[in-house]
Amino acid sequence: MTGRRVYSRRRGLARLADKTGAGLVEYAKSKLGTAYVYGCKMEVLTRAKYDWLKKTYGSLVWDSDAAKIGKVCCDCSGLISAYTGVMRSSAQYRQAAAAVYPISAAADAPAGALVWKSGHIGVYAGLENGVPMYIAEDGSAYGCRKAKLPSSFTDWFLCADIGYPAEKAAAGEPERGAVLEAIAELARRGVIGSPEYWEANYGKTQYLDRLIVNMAEYGKKVV
Repeated sequence: MTGRRVYSRRRGLARLADKTGAGLVEYAKSKLGTAYVYGCKMEVLTRAKYDWLKKTYGSLVWDSDAAKIGKVCCDCSGLISAYTGVMRSSAQYRQAAAAVYPISAAADAPAGALVWKSGHIGVYAGLENGVPMYIAEDGSAYGCRKAKLPSSFTDWFLCADIGYPAEKAAAGEPERGAVLEAIAELARRGVIGSPEYWEANYGKTQYLDRLIVNMAEYGKKVV
């Protein structure tokens, strides 16, 4: 037996189960009205949690937030993380993006893209009667709400932790499921190592996803 690591295709695919931009929008809609507390991640706010948050973050946690003890609460990045299963801050979501676009180009954004400004993040919900809308945990005064996209946001980008199959199909790119299948097949044959690395970089490098799928298909024909 060699020392080569055995990779479980089923385990890899299950861990990276597809999440989509459309799915993120629907999830965010289902959380409208959820109370906002800075530092909460879609969890029941307890007295101990509130006291710790207040001590840790100071004025970012409002005194009036104490009235939310016993309720499910969340902050802006937590709304997205609760759907993706990957915990990131608003700044980390931007850092993980393959490309960042100015908010003035929001008309080009697909539903489920992320809209961002320093210290805050939301979910682009598409156009309603020609008006760009977003959903966000929008602070202690509002909680999770849907509203017109304000000019105070500076950037938009695709979330690195989910797929946008409609946009990829339009660009002739393979969907996430096909890429993960190809990664698993190439890892099984020993063509690539560290499949987790390739999975984590899905969608980040131009043409790489298509190359991986083509490599796997070529190998099947040779065999």
